Amino acid sequence: MRLINVLFIALVAFVLVSVGYVYVENSRLMAGEVMLWDGVRVKVSTLLIGVFLLGFVLNLLYTGIMELRRLVRGLSASAATRAGKRLSSLLQDVRDLLAHGLPGEARQILEGVLKERNGHEGASLLMAEAMLKLGDHDQAVRFLEACCLAHPQNIEFRYQLAEALAGARNAEGAAGVLKGLAGDHPKHALRALRKLRSLHVDAGRWEDALDVHKRIASRFAAAMNQAEKAQGTAFLYQVGMAKVEGDQFKEAAQVFQQVIKEDPAFVPAYLSLGRCMILQDQEPQGVEIWQEGFRTTGEGALLQELEDYFIQSGKPEEGLAVLRRVATVSEHLITARFFLGKMLYRLEILDDALVLFQEVRAQVVYSPILYFFMAKIHARRGRMDQAMNEYRQLLRNLGVLKMRFECSLCGHRTADFADRCDACGSWNSSHFLFKENEMPELHLRPETGPWV
Repeated sequence: MRLINVLFIALVAFVLVSVGYVYVENSRLMAGEVMLWDGVRVKVSTLLIGVFLLGFVLNLLYTGIMELRRLVRGLSASAATRAGKRLSSLLQDVRDLLAHGLPGEARQILEGVLKERNGHEGASLLMAEAMLKLGDHDQAVRFLEACCLAHPQNIEFRYQLAEALAGARNAEGAAGVLKGLAGDHPKHALRALRKLRSLHVDAGRWEDALDVHKRIASRFAAAMNQAEKAQGTAFLYQVGMAKVEGDQFKEAAQVFQQVIKEDPAFVPAYLSLGRCMILQDQEPQGVEIWQEGFRTTGEGALLQELEDYFIQSGKPEEGLAVLRRVATVSEHLITARFFLGKMLYRLEILDDALVLFQEVRAQVVYSPILYFFMAKIHARRGRMDQAMNEYRQLLRNLGVLKMRFECSLCGHRTADFADRCDACGSWNSSHFLFKENEMPELHLRPETGPWV
């Protein structure tokens, strides 16, 4: 027998002995009577027993009521738990459907959920997402406007409303919603401003995008990485390009100058600024800007621009003089000599071009076009063995003999077959580079430029 059982029996025995002892010692008192009211007298012992029984019954009744209440609460909680689990399962199914590109099926499930639980926040957010993915922007706007009124503290509805308005071609309305978010919720202003900036970029409103970017940079500089900070220069450049499209060349030139001041390595600004100057009949300034851009950045596109301009404007001798001067004094000697050789090649001064290409070749690791030009010159001069050697080097540079498989989705090429593309992650997309009756005859594209 366990010790606790022994102690319980001993306690019960002690209580019984104590009660018996009290009763025996007070038997005369217990046998006495007590008057409750006129004509009603009961023994003391009977009264004590009655009071004990009444207390026992009341305690039993109270305990029963409390147990019943707990039982009802437990059943309600269990039902609520089951309903909550069922709702969570349905919402997870909806998320999976949306993730797999099945918004129509997701919407059908959500319509049933919202009938049972009208105004449920999680289901309403997913319903709005399904509408947006289905392209039903007008209905999404009406639905989200109602959700914003029903749940004013949930800012996600306002973000979705801005997206729906943008999809419904109401860019002003979307911008108004995002501006309101940035003003009403300073802690979330960065997210709202970034979306507002993207909205302006998508609509080609570069000045507005630049203004929003400046607000972000002034208030949230610590949250911006280097790439995002550099977007300000790109937006400013696009402002200049918009002015070019409006034939406002003088104003555009001022913008491009500011871009170069902010980022001296921004090559498109040099190219566009030079064009603006030439279009304003200031050719020497435009040519000098391209040369300055090359001196600063070493980018060959600037020399290509010079080459195209002088050839297509019918002044190749001037172009050669400029490129010879650049090739003499530039720090980027190899690139400058290559472009001088290329211009000589275009002007049929083949022997001089070959000399320059041979000088460049010793300093170049990769340049298929260099070997192409050298091969063409040798072939033109009848030196077929040397031309073949250059073509072999060209093929080695291009790697066409190694890259035998291509991803049908992204075009990434590999030497060996791959189960999965390393570039885009797609499965079963690697195919051998061999097409029947689809390859057109190869023709060299005539060299062109912006000055045609």
